[in-house]
Amino acid sequence: MVGQASWYFVNGLQMVLFPTILILMLGVTPSDYGLAQVSLLAPSIFLIVLGGTIADKSDTRILLATVHFLASLPLFLILFAIQFEFLSFGVMIIYGLAMGSISAFAIPSRDALLTSISQGDIQKTVVIAMLTQFGFQLTGMAVGGLADRVGVMPLIVAQGFSLIVGAYFALRLPKPLTAHKPLDIKKIKEEIFEAFIEVRKSKEIFPVSISMIMVGLCYMGNNLVTLPFITTERYGLGASGFATVSACFWLGTFSSNSILALNKNFKNWGTALMIAMTSGIPILASLFFDMPFYGLCIIVFMWGGGAGIVIAMGRTITQTFAKESHRGRMLSVYTLAFMTSGPIGAIIAGNIIENYGLKTNILVFSVVGIIFLTILSIKSDIWKIRSPN
Repeated sequence: MVGQASWYFVNGLQMVLFPTILILMLGVTPSDYGLAQVSLLAPSIFLIVLGGTIADKSDTRILLATVHFLASLPLFLILFAIQFEFLSFGVMIIYGLAMGSISAFAIPSRDALLTSISQGDIQKTVVIAMLTQFGFQLTGMAVGGLADRVGVMPLIVAQGFSLIVGAYFALRLPKPLTAHKPLDIKKIKEEIFEAFIEVRKSKEIFPVSISMIMVGLCYMGNNLVTLPFITTERYGLGASGFATVSACFWLGTFSSNSILALNKNFKNWGTALMIAMTSGIPILASLFFDMPFYGLCIIVFMWGGGAGIVIAMGRTITQTFAKESHRGRMLSVYTLAFMTSGPIGAIIAGNIIENYGLKTNILVFSVVGIIFLTILSIKSDIWKIRSPN
């Protein structure tokens, strides 16, 4: 869990520093900011299932340590760019592509590892892992709020130090209990294709993966693009505002997962998932209205609470019903669903905001969400998915 903590501390800092550099330091437009967010997410579209395939075949200790080390390299690019005054939108795109590519190998490796250390209680292990994730994301966001006072460079150094700590503890994980087959490059394409087939065959994982398309399109895209511009345009806030809003969202996820951790015998996974996704529509729509900043924080906290349930239930269902031999790859397909739609949502949101305004963007995505969830409810049995125990 130390490795998990170090990675998501860096992620939390990034959530604040990325918009701080782009919006406040470089002054990019909403459409360009959406494109920058795509640079962070898009590599996963092409690499996440490959990452899952490699996770199924590799010693995850070494893989995670390598990923942590490589993730420190793009940070040096930003440090040099600021120090030698060549920081630009193009540099941030390069940073985003590099970090996005590296993350594509970190996520499936860590997810696949959870099953091997769960000792039979996968829901509890997933929730504990997510509590660790959200807790250290919040810590990273809180530290990121100091950027207005101390600047971004000391915080980027802190990110690099955290990654090195994570690499060290990844190597100290216990060796895998089962031997992995050697990675055969020629068979990777076939094995990736198998993952999609297995997901399609699963009456539990397939509708959950489809639901993640809506989550990425309507919720992730707006979380990444709309919230930062609401913070700056409506309230005139900087890094501290980004940190506060982001912290409210992830504090909500932390709270809802804490409740799930206490409710160990919860069985109606599909019902919880759909209720949480449905509740996100009126929450998103409420951003249409002007309100005091504390009102925005309350709304975002509620949004995060629903998101925490969506993420926990989606991952729990996928972890539980995935074939053991294909788990890393099937988890990657699940992740791919919202990693693909998230960048699309970010691009669309950025362009709508730039050309038609924040309120039009919120209305469009609220209507899309309603239509998507209605069709999913009619065409699948997602509401009926339960714990097999």
